[in-house]
Amino acid sequence: MDIKKLEKMIEIVGINLSKYSASSSLLYHDERRAEVANLMSFAIRALPEHKAFFASIKNSIYGLRVHEVYEAIDHIKALLKIEKESEMKIKELKVFEGASDKLKKANLSFRKEDYTSAFHNLNTALELVLKDKLGIPTTLTKINTSNIIDILVKHKVEPYLYLVEARKHVLLIDNKIKHIGYSPSKIECINGIKAMEELISKLRGKEVKLTEEIRNKIYQGL
Repeated sequence: MDIKKLEKMIEIVGINLSKYSASSSLLYHDERRAEVANLMSFAIRALPEHKAFFASIKNSIYGLRVHEVYEAIDHIKALLKIEKESEMKIKELKVFEGASDKLKKANLSFRKEDYTSAFHNLNTALELVLKDKLGIPTTLTKINTSNIIDILVKHKVEPYLYLVEARKHVLLIDNKIKHIGYSPSKIECINGIKAMEELISKLRGKEVKLTEEIRNKIYQGL
């Protein structure tokens, strides 16, 4: 929340400063000076590891010119980009560690010739990845995975060809196991593991881009 608020504050300060020339001094503009000071104070709170930089800007506030404030803002934006990328990587690592763990369990079940358990783990891995990439809360334990994949494939949301394979080789077979007591074969299990390995590989580090229409269709069908 602090990062989003900081981004909004940067936007407002930037808009207000755009009314002045680059060489204009904050010494003669009390409101702008107060805004920049507040921005630096909040930046210290949002990004405390960079406190020294923000404090130095704040302490020299009376001598700053508009172009120098813009330079400081650009630096904050760069720091925010690094921060968000780090958070995303940490989140993704956790999710893909979970999916990879399920893949490992599926492989272990495969070696034990317990193909039913292997498919249950593959299906869980599929759900974990979809929830993360589509912004679906993990607290929603029961989601309509089939419907979600149908929507993504229909609208050709990348990597839809790999989603087609995951639906065919993992989801459909796991559903048959659950609903009619189907006993999967060794080759079906091999294909399921391969389909999930390829899908996870394609989704790792990739942003799934959804239009508002597609997102609404997915959420309505949960």
